Amino acid sequence: MSLLRSTVLLLLAGCFACGPAKAFELSFPSPLRNNSHTYYAHLPGSLPDGISFFEGFIRSMTVWMDASGNISLSAIDEEREVCSDVGQGSTQNGVNTASFADSFCGDDSYFTGQTVADALTQTSWNPFAILESDIVFNGHRKQRFETVENYFHHVAVHEIGHTLGFGHSAVRSAIMTARLTHGIRRSNLSIDDRCALAMRYGSPEDCPILLGEGLATDGLPTTAEFVGGATNDSGWNYREEFAPSDRITIYGTVVKDRTHAFRSGDLHVVASTEDGLLFARHADGNFHPLEDVENIPSAGELNTDLYAQDLVIMGTRHYEREPSVGPLIGSVYQLVGRTIFFYLAYSVDERPGVYFYGNEPIRVSWPDE
Repeated sequence: MSLLRSTVLLLLAGCFACGPAKAFELSFPSPLRNNSHTYYAHLPGSLPDGISFFEGFIRSMTVWMDASGNISLSAIDEEREVCSDVGQGSTQNGVNTASFADSFCGDDSYFTGQTVADALTQTSWNPFAILESDIVFNGHRKQRFETVENYFHHVAVHEIGHTLGFGHSAVRSAIMTARLTHGIRRSNLSIDDRCALAMRYGSPEDCPILLGEGLATDGLPTTAEFVGGATNDSGWNYREEFAPSDRITIYGTVVKDRTHAFRSGDLHVVASTEDGLLFARHADGNFHPLEDVENIPSAGELNTDLYAQDLVIMGTRHYEREPSVGPLIGSVYQLVGRTIFFYLAYSVDERPGVYFYGNEPIRVSWPDE
C-alpha cells in the first residue's frame, strides 16, 4: 500500500509493561491536521479525587497544551463508535474517540494474558497530516483507574502523546516511556517530551539539548536535526560535567531530513578525545578506533518507519534495545580530568558516502577533584 496514495494505520501500544522503549521518536512525518484534535470522549465513572474521567481526560490534554501554544485539543462528552467495519482491530472511521473497552475492536490480545496494556491508541495518517486517533483504555483495569491516584492521568497523558505522533521513549523520565518504573505515576513532561514537542509543533531551538545546526558532509543544505545529552538522573536533567562515580547514560535522537522519510540507512556515533583520537560506535554497542573518517561504521540501522529515531549512545541496558557498553563512569574508564565529545550522525543508502550530522557534540567531562 503506497504511503503517497493511501492512509496508513499504525498501532501504538500505551503499555507500561511491554514492548521496546524508544527515546523521543516521531512516528509520522506529519503533525495533527491543523495542529488540532477533538476527541469524542465517553468515559463514564470517576477518579479517586471525585472528578469524572471526562474531566480527568481534559486535564490530561492540558498538560500537552500548556507545554506548547501551537496545539489545540478539545473533548466532547459524547459516545461515538470506535470501531470501523473494515475488520477486527480497525478504528478507521474518521472520528477521534476515547473510551473504555474490554477489547480493541474485537481483538482482546492486548488487554488480557501475560502482558497487558493499560490502553491502546490507533492513529491513521497520510504524509501530510495525522487524520484520526482512537484511544481505548483497558476496561479490565477500570477499577484500578478509579482507585489508584494519578494512574488514569499518567496513562491518558501518555496516550494523548501518541495521538500527537510521538512514539515510545528510552528516557526513563519521559511521559512517553514504554515502561512505568517501580509504579511511579507522573504527568509532568520531561526534557525529552518537550524536545519532541519542539520538533513536531514548535521550533527545534526550543529543545535545550539540540546539537547545533544540522549539516551534511557534501555541503548541501539539510533539514536534519540532532538532539542528545548526558544524564545521571534518568533524563530529568542534562549536563556536561560529572563526578567520577556518576553512572551516566547518553541519549541521542536523529530527526531525518524531510526528504529522507521512510529511507533506509544507518546511524553513526563518533567519539573524539581532546587530543584528537577518534572512535566509532559499532553495532555491537562498543567503541573501536576510527581509522577511516570517510567510512564510519554503522551503530545501528535507520528505522524506515520512523521520522525521528533514538539511540542509546552509552548507558545501562534497556529492554530489547540495541547493545550497550553499560553506564559510563569516569573512575572506571580512567577519565578523570578528561573530556569526550560525541557526535551523532546518520546516512541514507541512496546517498553513499554522505553523512548528516549535528555540528555540536555531546560533551562529557570529569573535572579534576
